[in-house]
Amino acid sequence: MSNTYNILWIDDEHDDPDLIPFIVQAETQGIILEGYKSFKEGFNVLDANLNKFDIILLDALFYEDETSETPNPAGLGSAIQKINELRSRKTFPFFVLSGQTHFTDVTNPILEAFKIICYNKKNPEDVKQLLINIKNAADNQIITQIKHENQTLLNAIKDYPNEARDTFITILKNLKEGNFQFDDQLYFTQLRIILEHLFRKANSIGLLHDICVQKGNNQVNLTESRLFLAGLDTNHLNVCCSITHFPKLIAENVKNIILTTGAASHTSNVDITQNIDYQNYRTDVKSPYLLYSLAFQLMDVLIWFEGYSKANNDVAKNKSYWISINRDQYGNKIETETITKIAYNGWGTVEINKGTKSISIHKDAISNNNLSVGDQIMFTVKDSSSVQNITKI
Repeated sequence: MSNTYNILWIDDEHDDPDLIPFIVQAETQGIILEGYKSFKEGFNVLDANLNKFDIILLDALFYEDETSETPNPAGLGSAIQKINELRSRKTFPFFVLSGQTHFTDVTNPILEAFKIICYNKKNPEDVKQLLINIKNAADNQIITQIKHENQTLLNAIKDYPNEARDTFITILKNLKEGNFQFDDQLYFTQLRIILEHLFRKANSIGLLHDICVQKGNNQVNLTESRLFLAGLDTNHLNVCCSITHFPKLIAENVKNIILTTGAASHTSNVDITQNIDYQNYRTDVKSPYLLYSLAFQLMDVLIWFEGYSKANNDVAKNKSYWISINRDQYGNKIETETITKIAYNGWGTVEINKGTKSISIHKDAISNNNLSVGDQIMFTVKDSSSVQNITKI
């Protein structure tokens, strides 16, 4: 997978047909130009989505805002000032590209004050060098490096809110820089929120039952959602899925993330400081590695889900696997299964939990109900070892 570079491009003529060859030339090198006509429009987008962009490319003359009647140098000055103000949040290398001779052929006060080179739009060698320099400058930025090193993950979450990408970039940046001062509670909460988004996406294509995603009060029951997608009975919602969506390792990763971050409830607003296991762990182990391990587990889950959801996006088919769990007056699950074996001593066997658990049928129940191998029965399992309340279907 080749590296891509996202460039914020401020140029009042960015959509001029004459610039299409330049745009194409840039794209062949993985440089994606996102153009805006004015300083205000472009930098509002930048301010709301800093980690999307790697480099800023400025025309020498462009509109300052939507009320400007003509392009003027004030826009360039405002842009440079804003770039400097953003340094506390993120450093952006920037370049100036212009076709105006009073910027390309003579010394300009603004460019001279900031010691900026102005590349000439009309000079093919200048354009070629500009594109080289853009890539080199971006490659030296730690966030761009992280994005390139983790493209598979970022592609998997491109349709998630920007905060999901920013959470992983922050964690990976701190790991890369060796900064171990983490607020676990903050980042654990963010990981749970990302998992919530995954569950909502699963629900949108029918992989996850509606009742697990309580849309009315905007909550996702994380534990019940995990059980449903793992092919297990939900604890309280009385639904399950007849097939298993989560592979075993993915299911274990999701379980670990939920339990470790203290989100056994149906909300992401969980106070990790109230998690006794976590507090005991932190008494002996003071490191960021628990957070890193959870983040990496979630990355694998997200990458897996991106491929699985594309291959299994038939909503009607997915919903056809939803099953309602019936219970008796005592809360015992009413099972419906087929007798798989009757031994020489008269005792029978039936399998539950998708064939993962064998339950015995007393020989008297076999005789009294005139049961044979292959018969389908309804029953409850009161003591987890033998069948009760048999009804032959």
